[in-house]
Amino acid sequence: MNCAVLFLRLFAGGTMLLHNIGKLQSYDEIVGSYPALPLLGQGGVFVVVAVAETLLAVLVMAGIRVRAASLVMAVGLAAAFLLRGPVAGRADFYQLGFYVFLAIAGGGFYAFDAARRRT
Repeated sequence: MNCAVLFLRLFAGGTMLLHNIGKLQSYDEIVGSYPALPLLGQGGVFVVVAVAETLLAVLVMAGIRVRAASLVMAVGLAAAFLLRGPVAGRADFYQLGFYVFLAIAGGGFYAFDAARRRT
């Protein structure tokens, strides 16, 4: 089970990083789909979301605060999925499932948090 959780952590975090690379490469086409918030605008919201998703993905892959990071990712993905509806696609739905699982299971034996607890 610990190897399966490690694999899922690395897979979910890696796919989110690849997703963010794709978002950054197609910034001009995507930025218009983000809401404009006061003081941030669409570009600012895009940057905040991209940075948050990247940092959370790295935390999940490293095994640092996996439950909290996965819960934040799951809530964000659920909100995006609900707001966009069927346009969101299967990839967002799969990612949501990965992060819900990790929020429940935690980082497993091969996480930095687990190593810290063992010492």
